[in-house]
Amino acid sequence: MGPGTAWYRSVEPTDLPLEIDAVKLNRRVDDNDEDAAYERRIRAATEYAESRIGRGLLTQTWVYQQDYFTREWLLPMAAPLQSVSSVKYYDPDGVQQTLATSVYLVDSSSELGRITLAPGESWPSIQSDRPLAVQTTYVVGWTDSDLIPQMVLEAMLLFIGDRDEHRENTVIGTGYTVQQMPYGTDQMLAPFARQWYPPECW
Repeated sequence: MGPGTAWYRSVEPTDLPLEIDAVKLNRRVDDNDEDAAYERRIRAATEYAESRIGRGLLTQTWVYQQDYFTREWLLPMAAPLQSVSSVKYYDPDGVQQTLATSVYLVDSSSELGRITLAPGESWPSIQSDRPLAVQTTYVVGWTDSDLIPQMVLEAMLLFIGDRDEHRENTVIGTGYTVQQMPYGTDQMLAPFARQWYPPECW
């Protein structure tokens, strides 16, 4: 049985993957009356895409926690992984320490990015029975929206278009049959999806 795990985004992206003007051009909208609504839809499309592909799209910071050190661990949402800011742990006295960078290796080439033990090194002792005693802070995402795969952006535009046309997420068919509106984006996003797996014990 592996360790307990948790992760959360600690710093949000400062930019959106799609510009409002680009979305309005795609929707053939000339006025500015619904700019706020389009910004909300871009944010919703971003959340949808990130949740479906398991990646942070633009530069953002995440914190991943697990109960104890393992042979290696994948970093959720880290595709691409830009950098690891720190690995911290609670020592046997319950004091949080920052692990020396010489103890571990950062693999930013793999998708998802991962942490592994450096050759000849060993993990330090941690406080026993403390949940989520090991904490990794790291930066993920593409540095510019132009670097995001075009198919991902197209899927987001399709999502926004669907939300624009069907505000209630349903359509009324013949005979007043209510049907779920298909987004049609999953097949476009599928090639970019990366699955996170829990770390294994020693």
